[in-house]
Amino acid sequence: MALDVPCPQCGKIPPPECDCPPLPPGPPDPIEEPAKPASPKEVLKLRREKRRGREVIVIEGLASAAKTVEYGKLLKQKCGSGGTVKKLTIEIQGDHRETIEAFFHERGYKTKRAGG
Repeated sequence: MALDVPCPQCGKIPPPECDCPPLPPGPPDPIEEPAKPASPKEVLKLRREKRRGREVIVIEGLASAAKTVEYGKLLKQKCGSGGTVKKLTIEIQGDHRETIEAFFHERGYKTKRAGG
């Protein structure tokens, strides 16, 4: 059973009535570029601060706000502690620098410690 779709050039229903030449091919499909890993030039700074007698690790240097929110949530789960995301910084309660460094090294980031 043939489909009753009219010819886009003449409007007749093919095949017996339409004598139009075939249409040229359309534009090629866009090529998707693979996702790049984190830039090796990007260095994250891990800073330890004391706030009201408790330690907080502040992570700075992420370029994307979306990545900051995503990594903040994952780090809080991985460290099993509280924390927050403010602009482009992540704050994790407690001294979890080793865990945080391992987390970012797995994702291709370099880290640098500060604050003791």
